[in-house]
Amino acid sequence: MASHLGVSPADHVVLECAGTLMPTGIWQRNFPDATTQFPFQIPSGRYLVITDVDWQVKAPPKPARQNVTLRLSVALRNDRTNNRMVHQSTLLLDEFGYGGTSEALTTGFVVDEAATIIWDSQPEFNVSHILLRGYLIDRP
Repeated sequence: MASHLGVSPADHVVLECAGTLMPTGIWQRNFPDATTQFPFQIPSGRYLVITDVDWQVKAPPKPARQNVTLRLSVALRNDRTNNRMVHQSTLLLDEFGYGGTSEALTTGFVVDEAATIIWDSQPEFNVSHILLRGYLIDRP
C-alpha cells in the first residue's frame, strides 16, 4: 500500500546528523521501529528525493542576534570536494544564540546513489541537529 506521497512506506527515509562542526557526508537513517542504519547509503539503482529539512543551531558563548545560513550540497561520496549546492536556508538566532526551522520544500532535490549530502553554515557554527526527510525511487 502506498503512503500519502504514493510511495511505499518502506521507501520513506528520515536521515539524521547531530552535533557536529564538521560536515562528514555520513548520515544515520532512522526507521519507524526505532532501529537505525549507520552509515546510510543510497541503494544501488535508486535515487533519494529530499522533501523536508529541519535544522537547529547553537552559537558560541556571548552570541549576538545574527543570521545563520545552512547550505546543503550534493557531493560525490569518494570526492566531497566535487559538490554542488542544492538547498539554502537562513534563520535569525535569538538573544541566547539558538535557532531552528522546519522547511517543506516545494520541489525538493534528488541525490544519486554515487553521492551524499554535505552541509556547511555561514558563519561557521555548530549545527546541533539536521533532519532530512524524503523517499527512495527507482532510477529510470
